[in-house]
Amino acid sequence: MRQWKTLSEDLDELERTLYFALEPERRRLRPELIDVLNNAQGEQLILETWVRVLSYRYSPNPLSSAGSLKAYGGRFNAGGDLEPGTLDPWPALYMAEDFETAFREKFQMRSDAQTEGLRPHELALGPQGSHVTVAVKGRLTRVFDMTSIAALEPLARVLQRVKMPARARQLRKKLQIPTHALTMVQTGKQLHNAVLKHNWRVLPVQFDLPAQSQIVAELIRAAGFEAVLYQSTMGPGKCLAVFPDRLLETSFIELSDHPPHVETITRLDDSTADELAGWDLLPPRSRSR
Repeated sequence: MRQWKTLSEDLDELERTLYFALEPERRRLRPELIDVLNNAQGEQLILETWVRVLSYRYSPNPLSSAGSLKAYGGRFNAGGDLEPGTLDPWPALYMAEDFETAFREKFQMRSDAQTEGLRPHELALGPQGSHVTVAVKGRLTRVFDMTSIAALEPLARVLQRVKMPARARQLRKKLQIPTHALTMVQTGKQLHNAVLKHNWRVLPVQFDLPAQSQIVAELIRAAGFEAVLYQSTMGPGKCLAVFPDRLLETSFIELSDHPPHVETITRLDDSTADELAGWDLLPPRSRSR
């Protein structure tokens, strides 16, 4: 138990060193990071029958991103439970290009899968209950394409100037972590893997620290992109994380069908973004505008 406690403390110190010791470097390079992102050509997307799978309790407001601000947030947005002084929260509306991908993103397994007779929603880590599938359509004007490693190369060329702190190298050696398993970003492919291949929940859940994907998403959002397009890690299709408060006048997401509730806001655009973002869930000081 003593050895386990020591290793746990060392691992905690390693992760905190990697975040807080590197943060001054990221801030120093921030103008350059934003510049290379601004120089990236944003993709225009026409959405036809994209899908959101959400808990039934949220069905009156299917275009609300308020849920993304809870706990630690999502892969590409920061929630309210991250350690103060790291990232201020911001909302994102998540959707997928087909039902199967949306289902797997929510329940983390195939829609037709069973394990010892249990269905996906019964195995999901969360309260049991009904869920609804909502079809959406729309247009986005400036989307960052995370499916393209080439789009990440300019960002990686700036980040490769950030060196691993000496204390982090000492802890890596002490914890016997192979060098290839813990290294600084040098290429677009490494950055892509850090954002999409790794389990983003580890850092927020175990250490209250932002995930690599959340750090990168904050830069993308600051550069004025409306959304991040990325390949699902669970399903066959692509996903979108839309930043409601960054939507341009020409962009919108709307329901494909008539809603059952007359009060439902059926269109997310620059005029309804604030109402659908969920900012009221956060203390005023923690809102990332």
